[in-house]
This record gives sequence, structure tokens and C-alpha cells, in this order.
Amino acid sequence: MTEKTDFSKQTELFQKWLSTWDTIGERILKLPEWMQIILLEDINTAIANRVAIMELILNAQRNR
Repeated sequence: MTEKTDFSKQTELFQKWLSTWDTIGERILKLPEWMQIILLEDINTAIANRVAIMELILNAQRNR
């Protein structure tokens, strides 16, 4: 039962990711190409930094 629940939660989360990126993507594609490039670099940097911080937090919690 747990596996099915985990799969269901993962599927729901995946659908949220797709919906979010679909909405953002539509807006980004309306911008000029040079702005798209800048924005995509900013998004990549922001997400990479956020994930790194979250990984540090998780590792700190595990090492308590």
C-alpha cells in the first residue's frame, strides 16, 4: 500500500512540475530570444543554488 501511495504522490508532484513549467514556458517564449537566454540562465542558477542549500540542510540533519 505504501508503494502505491508513494507512486501516487510522485505522480501528483510530477503533474505539478509539468503544469508549472508549461505556464512559465508560455510566458518565456513570448519574450525576445536574448531575454529568454538571460532568464533561463537566471532560473538555472536559482534552482541550482536552492537545491544545493536544501541538500546541505538534509545532510546536516542526517549527521546529527
